[in-house]
Amino acid sequence: MARLFEKSKGKFCVLTSAFLYGLAPIFAKITYEGGANGITLTFLRAALTAPLLFAVMRADKTSIYVSKTDIRKIILLGFFGGTMPIGLLYLSYNYIAAGLATTLHFIYPLIIVLASAFIYHERVTPLKLLSVVFVTIGIILFVEIETNADKAGVILALLSGIFYSFYVLYLDKSGLDRMDYIKLTFYMTLTMSATTLIFGLAFHEITFDLSVQAWVYAGIISVMITVFATPLFQIGVKYEGASTAGVLSTVEPITTAVLSFAFLGEHISAAQLAGGLVIISGVILAQRYA
Repeated sequence: MARLFEKSKGKFCVLTSAFLYGLAPIFAKITYEGGANGITLTFLRAALTAPLLFAVMRADKTSIYVSKTDIRKIILLGFFGGTMPIGLLYLSYNYIAAGLATTLHFIYPLIIVLASAFIYHERVTPLKLLSVVFVTIGIILFVEIETNADKAGVILALLSGIFYSFYVLYLDKSGLDRMDYIKLTFYMTLTMSATTLIFGLAFHEITFDLSVQAWVYAGIISVMITVFATPLFQIGVKYEGASTAGVLSTVEPITTAVLSFAFLGEHISAAQLAGGLVIISGVILAQRYA
């Protein structure tokens, strides 16, 4: 049993991370009702847990030292792979349904596999290619862009996926995945907090006039994603690689869609149900080739 868990540890971490990420849009919608917006929530998600992560590092006696080279890498990862995709995705929730936004965001597994093959010359096995085809078809089926859907929301969600593909690839190729996960997440939260705060103040897009409920759910999102989901995904990338982790994480839009239907009353069509099954089939294939 221990050997089986060790072999599947990376997959388990990615799938658990995807489930937690899938919960976030539900809570985000609730915070918006209490006065928050995408920029505010991006800032709070990082800032609220920075002290907690620092305390965990001190308790574990983890060195806070980071080399100049790694600092530059973390700033790059934190801004282009953290602030940008998260901020864009959260902003898209203002315009389109959470389930649709999360699904559009999942253009990134396809980008990762293609980039891994053509930029980094990784071998793409027939089974891996088939799994990506399945996931892509599932995503297409899953997306139903209504004629009245706000194009700004669609563009924001797609851009978030493009920037997130950079996060996964750079994490895998830069060597940062070998850094202590809590330390890496801590320095990423500092980068995200600083860049989001500067942007929010410059463009008057940040507010702290939130209801008590919005503060509570912002705190839940912050701890759930920053302390658990992000480190779990980093572990998954380390053990499974960027392309496999990207494919496995496509269970996230299914989680969001089901929970959006249950708690937000968002519609799920027959095509989306079929798309979900195709995505799951692709994920199963991904587990077989990894």
